[in-house]
Amino acid sequence: MDRRDRVGSGSESDPLAQKIFLFALALGFVRFVLLGQWSLWLDEAFTLADVYNREGFDNPLGYGLFGLFYGFVDGRPDEFLLRFPSAVFGWLVIPTTYLVFRPILGARPAAGAALVIACSSWHLYWSQTARFYTLAQLLALGGGGLLLSGIERGRSLFLGIGLFLLALSPLAHPSALLLGVPLVMLPWTSLWFQRPPTEAIEKVPWNLLSLCAFLGVGAGAGWALEVWSKYQAQKGGGSTLHLFVTSGYYLTPTVGVAFLFGAWIVIKDRLHRGFIPLAVAVPSLCFAVVASLFVLVSAQYVFVLLPWLAAVAVVPLMKTIRRRSSTILFLGFLVLPGCLDSGLYFLRNGDRPRWREAYAYVFDHRRESDLVFGMDAPVGEFYLDPWKTDLRDWRAVTWLDIWRIRQNQDWQRYDRRTWYVVNDELLSVWTPELREELREILRDCREVATFPLSWTPRDLGVSVYLSD
Repeated sequence: MDRRDRVGSGSESDPLAQKIFLFALALGFVRFVLLGQWSLWLDEAFTLADVYNREGFDNPLGYGLFGLFYGFVDGRPDEFLLRFPSAVFGWLVIPTTYLVFRPILGARPAAGAALVIACSSWHLYWSQTARFYTLAQLLALGGGGLLLSGIERGRSLFLGIGLFLLALSPLAHPSALLLGVPLVMLPWTSLWFQRPPTEAIEKVPWNLLSLCAFLGVGAGAGWALEVWSKYQAQKGGGSTLHLFVTSGYYLTPTVGVAFLFGAWIVIKDRLHRGFIPLAVAVPSLCFAVVASLFVLVSAQYVFVLLPWLAAVAVVPLMKTIRRRSSTILFLGFLVLPGCLDSGLYFLRNGDRPRWREAYAYVFDHRRESDLVFGMDAPVGEFYLDPWKTDLRDWRAVTWLDIWRIRQNQDWQRYDRRTWYVVNDELLSVWTPELREELREILRDCREVATFPLSWTPRDLGVSVYLSD
């Protein structure tokens, strides 16, 4: 081990690090607060539909584990139970972050990275969402930690388990590939930048990983191309600006600035241990940027990188910032925006449109013969039919989107009252002609209820219109 990196051994006793870590663990339980309070949104409705009625093979591990949990519930799970697995996996990421980075960076930086995760509104949101992002993040993080431990200690068993978990993580969500590839390529990357770990390079796991990297990239290339082709067909039309804006907002400017500062310290002082998370995070980010030139890459697809970005952001605690007071000030600066946004998150209905209230209003006031047009129809189906699980087969609600807007003209020939449940934010992806066509329809209706949301940069309010 390089003497300049001695602080990164993690062997020192650090009471402040222990307090920071325990505080992060306690703060992490906010993921279970009001877990069932927020309305479902579209992807969560798809999770429920596909767990029970899945036809394809996307995300098989995610659907399998979530379905196994839902199987213990009598009847259809509610919002709390739908999201509970994500919250558990999200909380587990916090201690896993500490355990993975403590041997690499030291106790205090590792505790700081765990605190960044605990305070992140980005992590809070996906921990309270019935999707597989926190599961993929946990598998990839744990797999990466075991892989690095296997290299450091010369334990082929640790390396093998780590590779197995890394191979599983894309089966929870393909975005985990962003982490898996840089991790298995670490021997080649470190040699290229002349940063190999001196104590590990002569051990069997190091050479074994080099062989696995060669075989894994070759074996997984076909599957990765298939995933890419499918995603490109669904979400073609890239926007690098969209990736930077959404990721920068959720990562927060302070963590972003600290990441750049930590990267500069690693390069300037040639920190061999600080190089490890940097060598994982930077290639992953570069790949996401290149992909954003061709397809729409939102912040959620780089969410799996958050622990590694946090690890680079706390690198200053390895050498530059060592005093207790300076550490507390630095971490306070780092997590303050995340804490503030997390507080606002609970005032913003969990950053979800109030579909539950809107569709409940329709349910309470509609007649049996009324027709309902609604955006995010599978969500409406969830609330209008309390027993249904196949939410892709919507019958109570006709989906109001760019493909079915003109169905309204066909139904206008019949003497039926018609309801419209509309969210203006979703109209942003409509063409100007279709937006004007919908507004023309709504001008002939009465706005009978509104469910606004404040304290949010997006227009998440929902309006209900009625045509007599």
